[in-house]
Amino acid sequence: MGSPKVTRKNRSNPRSRKHTADAPAVDVFTRSALASDLTWLPDMTDVGKPPLTAEAYIEAYLADPGEWYWSTILLHDPSEVVLKRVLAIIDQARLPGHEKALGQLGAGPLEDMMSEELLDHLQHWLPFTPAMRHALSQVRMDVEPPVLQQRLKAMLSR
Repeated sequence: MGSPKVTRKNRSNPRSRKHTADAPAVDVFTRSALASDLTWLPDMTDVGKPPLTAEAYIEAYLADPGEWYWSTILLHDPSEVVLKRVLAIIDQARLPGHEKALGQLGAGPLEDMMSEELLDHLQHWLPFTPAMRHALSQVRMDVEPPVLQQRLKAMLSR
């Protein structure tokens, strides 16, 4: 069986990115997706500064999370963008040294986004690094439904 015939129709109308039975859905919250799609970076031109690389943003956040807190609060950007930033930062954070930044991410955006959907995205990060564990340990779970509490506890025990 040879390659499918390329016609003008299928060359100009690429396959949609929707999930189909033969094409598994791609989670945009994985490490590789974050590395290849940098649309999550804050737009620094809005504040009169040059654009940032992912490395420069993450290093700046980890060095001074108080200065960069605005980039991870949900009031300014969609939760998908904020989650990508948070995951990119946590992926590069190390213990000891980045406890303040990780604590801020846990008690801030991760706590604000805590849901089944967030835990579904975090499945791709198992087993959790010490940095991810530290950030998640700062999330106040006593206000969440017991099912969510148990699911996070099970994920942390892996």
